[in-house]
Amino acid sequence: VGGVRVQGGQVDNAAQLTRSLSGLLSDESVSVPFGRASGYGYYQWSPVEWIRVGAGLSFDYLQSPQNSELPPLSDGEDYESQWSPKASLTLFPWSGAQVRAAYAQSLGGMYFDDSVRLEPVQLAGFTQAFRSLIPESVVGLVPGTSFETVGVGFDQALRTGTYFGVQAVRLSSEGQREVGALTNETPLPVPDGLMSLDQSLQFEERTLGLYVNQLLGESWTLGVRGSWSEATLDTRYPGLPAGTPGLDALNREVTGRLGLLEFSLLYQHPRGWFAQWFTDYYHQENLGYTPALPGDSFWQQNLFLGYRWPRQRAEVRVGILNLTNQDYRLNPLNWLNEPQRERTFVVSLQLNL
Repeated sequence: VGGVRVQGGQVDNAAQLTRSLSGLLSDESVSVPFGRASGYGYYQWSPVEWIRVGAGLSFDYLQSPQNSELPPLSDGEDYESQWSPKASLTLFPWSGAQVRAAYAQSLGGMYFDDSVRLEPVQLAGFTQAFRSLIPESVVGLVPGTSFETVGVGFDQALRTGTYFGVQAVRLSSEGQREVGALTNETPLPVPDGLMSLDQSLQFEERTLGLYVNQLLGESWTLGVRGSWSEATLDTRYPGLPAGTPGLDALNREVTGRLGLLEFSLLYQHPRGWFAQWFTDYYHQENLGYTPALPGDSFWQQNLFLGYRWPRQRAEVRVGILNLTNQDYRLNPLNWLNEPQRERTFVVSLQLNL
Protein backbone atom coordinates (compact mmCIF):
# COMPACT_ATOMS: atom_id res chain seq x y z
CA VAL A 1 0.00 0.00 0.00
CA GLY A 2 1.29 3.45 -0.82
CA GLY A 3 0.07 7.00 -1.07
CA VAL A 4 0.76 10.72 -1.07
CA ARG A 5 -1.02 13.54 0.74
CA VAL A 6 -0.61 17.29 0.48
CA GLN A 7 -2.25 19.72 2.89
CA GLY A 8 -2.12 23.47 3.30
CA GLY A 9 -3.67 26.28 5.26
CA GLN A 10 -3.17 29.55 7.08
CA VAL A 11 -2.58 30.21 10.79
CA ASP A 12 -4.02 33.52 12.03
CA ASN A 13 -3.40 34.44 15.67
CA ALA A 14 -3.54 37.63 17.72
CA ALA A 15 -2.31 38.35 21.26
CA GLN A 16 -2.37 41.33 23.61
CA LEU A 17 -0.41 41.52 26.87
CA THR A 18 -0.88 44.18 29.56
CA ARG A 19 0.46 44.75 33.06
CA SER A 20 -1.22 46.80 35.76
CA LEU A 21 2.01 48.75 36.42
CA SER A 22 3.54 49.21 32.97
CA GLY A 23 0.39 49.12 30.83
CA LEU A 24 0.35 47.63 27.33
CA LEU A 25 3.34 45.39 26.63
CA SER A 26 2.40 44.03 23.22
CA ASP A 27 -0.47 44.06 20.74
CA GLU A 28 0.34 41.88 17.76
CA SER A 29 -1.13 39.54 15.19
CA VAL A 30 0.43 37.11 12.73
CA SER A 31 -0.71 35.33 9.60
CA VAL A 32 1.61 32.51 8.60
CA PRO A 33 1.10 29.77 5.97
CA PHE A 34 1.08 26.15 7.04
CA GLY A 35 1.70 23.10 4.87
CA ARG A 36 2.51 19.42 4.89
CA ALA A 37 3.51 16.94 2.18
CA SER A 38 3.85 13.23 2.91
CA GLY A 39 4.60 10.10 0.96
CA TYR A 40 4.49 6.56 2.30
CA GLY A 41 4.77 2.93 1.28
CA TYR A 42 4.14 -0.33 3.18
CA TYR A 43 4.73 -3.94 2.20
CA GLN A 44 3.40 -7.07 3.95
CA TRP A 45 4.83 -10.52 3.40
CA SER A 46 3.90 -13.93 4.81
CA PRO A 47 6.61 -16.44 3.77
CA VAL A 48 4.90 -19.21 5.76
CA GLU A 49 1.50 -19.46 7.41
CA TRP A 50 2.73 -18.68 10.93
CA ILE A 51 4.86 -15.60 10.09
CA ARG A 52 3.71 -12.16 8.94
CA VAL A 53 6.31 -9.47 8.24
CA GLY A 54 5.66 -5.80 7.51
CA ALA A 55 7.98 -2.99 6.46
CA GLY A 56 7.37 0.62 5.59
CA LEU A 57 8.96 3.97 4.91
CA SER A 58 7.47 7.44 4.93
CA PHE A 59 8.75 10.93 4.21
CA ASP A 60 7.19 14.04 5.74
CA TYR A 61 7.85 17.70 5.04
CA LEU A 62 6.24 20.20 7.40
CA GLN A 63 6.05 23.99 7.13
CA SER A 64 4.75 25.65 10.31
CA PRO A 65 4.81 29.03 12.12
CA GLN A 66 7.88 29.70 14.19
CA ASN A 67 5.79 30.89 17.13
CA SER A 68 2.10 31.68 16.73
CA GLU A 69 0.90 30.87 20.24
CA LEU A 70 3.27 32.07 23.00
CA PRO A 71 3.87 35.88 22.87
CA PRO A 72 5.86 37.56 21.55
CA LEU A 73 4.46 36.06 18.35
CA SER A 74 6.64 35.57 15.30
CA ASP A 75 5.75 35.67 11.63
CA GLY A 76 8.73 33.48 10.83
CA GLU A 77 8.45 29.93 9.55
CA ASP A 78 10.00 26.62 10.60
CA TYR A 79 10.64 23.69 8.30
CA GLU A 80 10.90 20.06 9.35
CA SER A 81 11.48 16.95 7.25
CA GLN A 82 12.03 13.35 8.23
CA TRP A 83 12.44 9.89 6.73
CA SER A 84 10.64 7.43 9.03
CA PRO A 85 11.34 3.67 8.87
CA LYS A 86 8.74 1.19 10.14
CA ALA A 87 8.77 -2.57 10.75
CA SER A 88 6.44 -5.16 12.26
CA LEU A 89 6.52 -8.89 12.97
CA THR A 90 3.63 -11.16 13.92
CA LEU A 91 4.13 -14.82 14.81
CA PHE A 92 1.53 -17.56 15.34
CA PRO A 93 3.72 -20.17 17.12
CA TRP A 94 0.87 -22.50 18.18
CA SER A 95 -2.89 -22.72 18.20
CA GLY A 96 -4.55 -19.60 19.61
CA ALA A 97 -1.24 -17.77 20.24
CA GLN A 98 0.03 -14.56 18.72
CA VAL A 99 3.34 -12.74 19.28
CA ARG A 100 3.50 -9.12 18.07
CA ALA A 101 6.38 -6.67 17.73
CA ALA A 102 6.69 -3.29 16.04
CA TYR A 103 9.08 -0.38 15.61
CA ALA A 104 8.19 2.91 13.98
CA GLN A 105 9.32 6.50 13.64
CA SER A 106 7.01 9.32 12.61
CA LEU A 107 6.73 13.11 12.47
CA GLY A 108 4.00 14.95 14.30
CA GLY A 109 1.90 17.73 12.86
CA MET A 110 0.39 20.98 14.05
CA TYR A 111 -3.39 21.18 14.14
CA PHE A 112 -5.62 18.83 12.18
CA ASP A 113 -3.23 17.51 9.55
CA ASP A 114 -2.65 14.26 11.46
CA SER A 115 -6.39 13.80 11.98
CA VAL A 116 -7.05 13.52 8.23
CA ARG A 117 -4.96 10.72 6.78
CA LEU A 118 -5.11 7.45 4.86
CA GLU A 119 -1.71 6.13 5.92
CA PRO A 120 -1.94 3.10 8.27
CA VAL A 121 -1.94 4.25 11.87
CA GLN A 122 -1.12 0.86 13.46
CA LEU A 123 1.59 -1.75 13.07
CA ALA A 124 0.93 -5.18 14.62
CA GLY A 125 -1.68 -3.55 16.86
CA PHE A 126 0.57 -0.70 18.08
CA THR A 127 -0.33 2.92 17.30
CA GLN A 128 2.41 4.76 15.39
CA ALA A 129 0.68 8.00 14.37
CA PHE A 130 0.15 10.94 16.74
CA ARG A 131 -0.34 14.68 16.53
CA SER A 132 1.65 14.98 19.74
CA LEU A 133 2.92 12.65 22.44
CA ILE A 134 3.88 15.38 24.88
CA PRO A 135 0.48 16.20 26.41
CA GLU A 136 -0.76 19.51 25.02
CA SER A 137 -2.59 20.19 28.29
CA VAL A 138 0.87 20.26 29.96
CA VAL A 139 3.06 22.20 27.49
CA GLY A 140 0.71 23.40 24.75
CA LEU A 141 1.29 22.80 21.06
CA VAL A 142 4.76 21.76 19.82
CA PRO A 143 4.66 21.48 16.00
CA GLY A 144 6.82 18.98 14.15
CA THR A 145 7.89 16.73 17.01
CA SER A 146 9.52 13.41 16.13
CA PHE A 147 8.13 10.17 17.57
CA GLU A 148 9.48 6.69 18.17
CA THR A 149 7.27 3.68 18.97
CA VAL A 150 8.60 0.35 20.24
CA GLY A 151 6.18 -2.38 21.27
CA VAL A 152 6.01 -6.11 21.92
CA GLY A 153 2.99 -8.17 22.93
CA PHE A 154 1.65 -11.69 23.40
CA ASP A 155 -1.97 -12.88 23.15
CA GLN A 156 -3.38 -16.34 23.83
CA ALA A 157 -6.85 -17.89 23.44
CA LEU A 158 -7.51 -21.25 25.13
CA ARG A 159 -10.21 -23.81 24.40
CA THR A 160 -11.51 -23.33 27.94
CA GLY A 161 -12.83 -19.90 26.93
CA THR A 162 -9.91 -18.06 28.51
CA TYR A 163 -8.27 -15.13 26.73
CA PHE A 164 -5.20 -13.40 28.13
CA GLY A 165 -2.31 -11.26 27.00
CA VAL A 166 0.49 -8.90 27.94
CA GLN A 167 2.21 -6.06 26.09
CA ALA A 168 4.96 -3.51 26.72
CA VAL A 169 5.19 -0.19 24.86
CA ARG A 170 7.79 2.57 24.87
CA LEU A 171 6.82 5.91 23.34
CA SER A 172 9.32 8.75 23.04
CA SER A 173 9.24 12.19 21.49
CA GLU A 174 11.58 15.15 20.95
CA GLY A 175 10.68 18.71 19.99
CA GLN A 176 11.98 22.28 19.92
CA ARG A 177 10.15 25.60 19.80
CA GLU A 178 10.30 29.29 20.72
CA VAL A 179 8.45 30.50 23.80
CA GLY A 180 7.82 34.02 25.03
CA ALA A 181 9.17 35.42 28.28
CA LEU A 182 9.02 38.64 30.28
CA THR A 183 12.23 40.37 31.32
CA ASN A 184 13.11 43.65 33.03
CA GLU A 185 14.68 46.20 30.69
CA THR A 186 15.61 48.49 33.60
CA PRO A 187 17.54 47.81 36.83
CA LEU A 188 14.21 47.62 38.64
CA PRO A 189 13.00 44.03 39.14
CA VAL A 190 9.78 44.70 37.22
CA PRO A 191 9.26 42.56 34.11
CA ASP A 192 8.37 45.06 31.40
CA GLY A 193 9.95 43.68 28.21
CA LEU A 194 9.29 40.71 25.93
CA MET A 195 11.81 38.25 24.58
CA SER A 196 11.87 34.80 22.97
CA LEU A 197 13.62 31.74 24.37
CA ASP A 198 14.57 28.47 22.72
CA GLN A 199 12.99 25.51 24.49
CA SER A 200 13.76 21.80 24.00
CA LEU A 201 11.46 19.03 25.19
CA GLN A 202 12.11 15.32 25.60
CA PHE A 203 9.29 12.95 26.55
CA GLU A 204 9.21 9.22 27.24
CA GLU A 205 6.43 6.96 28.46
CA ARG A 206 6.84 3.25 29.21
CA THR A 207 3.73 1.16 29.75
CA LEU A 208 3.21 -2.46 30.75
CA GLY A 209 -0.30 -3.85 30.42
CA LEU A 210 -2.04 -7.20 30.78
CA TYR A 211 -5.55 -8.62 30.54
CA VAL A 212 -7.45 -11.84 31.32
CA ASN A 213 -10.99 -12.64 30.12
CA GLN A 214 -13.00 -15.76 30.91
CA LEU A 215 -16.18 -16.94 29.22
CA LEU A 216 -18.73 -18.21 31.75
CA GLY A 217 -21.22 -20.35 29.86
CA GLU A 218 -22.65 -18.98 26.63
CA SER A 219 -23.72 -15.52 27.85
CA TRP A 220 -21.33 -14.21 30.53
CA THR A 221 -17.77 -12.88 30.33
CA LEU A 222 -15.61 -11.90 33.30
CA GLY A 223 -12.55 -9.73 32.68
CA VAL A 224 -9.61 -8.12 34.44
CA ARG A 225 -7.32 -5.55 32.82
CA GLY A 226 -4.42 -3.61 34.32
CA SER A 227 -1.54 -1.35 33.31
CA TRP A 228 1.32 0.61 34.84
CA SER A 229 2.94 3.54 33.04
CA GLU A 230 5.77 5.93 33.83
CA ALA A 231 5.97 9.18 31.85
CA THR A 232 8.95 11.56 32.08
CA LEU A 233 9.21 15.07 30.61
CA ASP A 234 12.60 16.81 30.45
CA THR A 235 12.39 20.57 29.72
CA ARG A 236 15.51 22.63 28.89
CA TYR A 237 16.32 26.20 27.83
CA PRO A 238 19.68 25.80 26.09
CA GLY A 239 20.10 29.50 25.30
CA LEU A 240 20.19 30.70 28.92
CA PRO A 241 23.59 31.03 30.64
CA ALA A 242 24.33 28.56 33.41
CA GLY A 243 24.21 31.21 36.16
CA THR A 244 20.81 32.65 35.24
CA PRO A 245 18.73 33.14 38.42
CA GLY A 246 15.83 30.69 38.59
CA LEU A 247 17.26 28.44 35.86
CA ASP A 248 16.85 25.33 38.01
CA ALA A 249 13.10 25.96 38.16
CA LEU A 250 12.96 26.16 34.33
CA ASN A 251 15.30 23.27 33.50
CA ARG A 252 13.50 20.41 35.19
CA GLU A 253 12.60 16.77 34.82
CA VAL A 254 9.19 15.62 36.08
CA THR A 255 7.65 12.16 36.23
CA GLY A 256 4.13 10.80 36.50
CA ARG A 257 3.38 7.18 37.44
CA LEU A 258 -0.11 5.89 36.77
CA GLY A 259 -1.64 2.53 37.58
CA LEU A 260 -4.99 1.39 36.16
CA LEU A 261 -7.04 -1.64 37.17
CA GLU A 262 -10.38 -2.59 35.60
CA PHE A 263 -12.86 -5.35 36.43
CA SER A 264 -15.68 -6.06 33.98
CA LEU A 265 -18.73 -8.29 33.77
CA LEU A 266 -20.56 -8.67 30.43
CA TYR A 267 -23.85 -10.39 29.60
CA GLN A 268 -24.95 -11.14 26.02
CA HIS A 269 -28.40 -12.64 25.33
CA PRO A 270 -28.76 -14.76 22.17
CA ARG A 271 -31.53 -12.43 20.96
CA GLY A 272 -29.19 -9.42 20.98
CA TRP A 273 -29.74 -7.78 24.37
CA PHE A 274 -26.62 -7.10 26.41
CA ALA A 275 -25.47 -5.52 29.66
CA GLN A 276 -21.99 -4.35 30.69
CA TRP A 277 -20.52 -3.29 34.03
CA PHE A 278 -17.03 -1.84 34.50
CA THR A 279 -15.31 -0.75 37.70
CA ASP A 280 -12.04 1.16 37.27
CA TYR A 281 -9.36 2.00 39.83
CA TYR A 282 -6.83 4.79 39.24
CA HIS A 283 -3.68 5.46 41.25
CA GLN A 284 -1.13 8.15 40.39
CA GLU A 285 1.98 9.61 41.99
CA ASN A 286 4.11 12.52 40.74
CA LEU A 287 7.84 13.16 41.15
CA GLY A 288 10.15 16.12 40.52
CA TYR A 289 7.60 18.92 40.91
CA THR A 290 8.36 22.07 42.93
CA PRO A 291 6.15 22.64 44.81
CA ALA A 292 5.12 18.99 45.12
CA LEU A 293 2.20 17.90 42.96
CA PRO A 294 -0.09 15.48 44.83
CA GLY A 295 -1.38 12.32 43.19
CA ASP A 296 -4.79 10.69 43.53
CA SER A 297 -6.46 7.30 44.01
CA PHE A 298 -10.12 6.61 43.27
CA TRP A 299 -12.72 4.17 41.88
CA GLN A 300 -15.29 4.78 39.15
CA GLN A 301 -18.24 2.64 38.04
CA ASN A 302 -19.77 2.49 34.53
CA LEU A 303 -22.95 0.65 33.50
CA PHE A 304 -24.41 0.01 30.01
CA LEU A 305 -27.52 -1.65 28.58
CA GLY A 306 -28.15 -2.16 24.88
CA TYR A 307 -29.25 -4.19 21.90
CA ARG A 308 -27.33 -5.49 18.86
CA TRP A 309 -29.09 -6.33 15.61
CA PRO A 310 -28.27 -9.63 13.84
CA ARG A 311 -24.79 -9.72 12.26
CA GLN A 312 -24.01 -6.57 14.30
CA ARG A 313 -25.42 -4.32 11.59
CA ALA A 314 -26.49 -1.83 14.25
CA GLU A 315 -26.16 -1.29 17.97
CA VAL A 316 -27.97 1.00 20.37
CA ARG A 317 -26.87 1.45 23.97
CA VAL A 318 -27.61 3.61 26.97
CA GLY A 319 -25.34 3.98 29.97
CA ILE A 320 -24.31 5.83 33.06
CA LEU A 321 -20.67 6.85 33.38
CA ASN A 322 -19.16 7.56 36.81
CA LEU A 323 -22.16 6.10 38.56
CA THR A 324 -21.00 7.21 42.03
CA ASN A 325 -20.24 10.81 40.88
CA GLN A 326 -16.55 10.52 41.84
CA ASP A 327 -14.37 13.53 40.93
CA TYR A 328 -10.56 13.29 40.73
CA ARG A 329 -7.24 15.13 40.35
CA LEU A 330 -4.95 13.46 37.79
CA ASN A 331 -1.80 14.85 36.22
CA PRO A 332 -2.26 14.72 32.39
CA LEU A 333 1.42 13.86 31.93
CA ASN A 334 0.33 10.20 31.68
CA TRP A 335 -1.75 9.20 28.67
CA LEU A 336 -5.23 7.89 29.47
CA ASN A 337 -8.81 7.99 28.25
CA GLU A 338 -9.99 10.76 30.53
CA PRO A 339 -12.78 9.52 32.83
CA GLN A 340 -15.88 11.59 33.49
CA ARG A 341 -15.71 14.06 36.36
CA GLU A 342 -19.38 13.70 37.28
CA ARG A 343 -22.24 11.29 36.74
CA THR A 344 -23.04 11.28 33.01
CA PHE A 345 -25.90 9.70 31.04
CA VAL A 346 -25.00 8.59 27.51
CA VAL A 347 -26.93 7.27 24.51
CA SER A 348 -25.25 5.96 21.35
CA LEU A 349 -26.32 4.46 18.02
CA GLN A 350 -23.82 2.68 15.79
CA LEU A 351 -24.52 1.59 12.21
CA ASN A 352 -22.28 -0.87 10.33
CA LEU A 353 -23.03 -0.49 6.62
